[in-house]
Amino acid sequence: MKIKNEKDKFSERLATAIKAEYPKGLTTSQIAIKFGLLHPTDAVTPQAVYKWLNGLAIPSFDKIETLSKWLNVEPNWLRYGGEEEQNYSALDEVLIRLIKDLNDQQKSIIVSLITSFK
Repeated sequence: MKIKNEKDKFSERLATAIKAEYPKGLTTSQIAIKFGLLHPTDAVTPQAVYKWLNGLAIPSFDKIETLSKWLNVEPNWLRYGGEEEQNYSALDEVLIRLIKDLNDQQKSIIVSLITSFK
């Protein structure tokens, strides 16, 4: 079993944040282009994005701030994680974010659906 290092954990949080905002996903090129529109003074390549998403590199904090604004997450969470990260998987984080956006009636339907699986 591989022990996850800091870069792996960052890549999971980044992938989770991207999936929450773009459920169908984005390519590394699409991410690089969108990032460049928000951070034009220091654009990134698809190769840099690949490294971020595969646990090979962590971007500088100014880039993390741009990513967090774009993906609607806290910069400190994106960079360092938090206590809740230890309790939830990446998929759990996506589910939580998606459920938070539902209205009460939709949440009730989801609760009924989930309880039917037990």
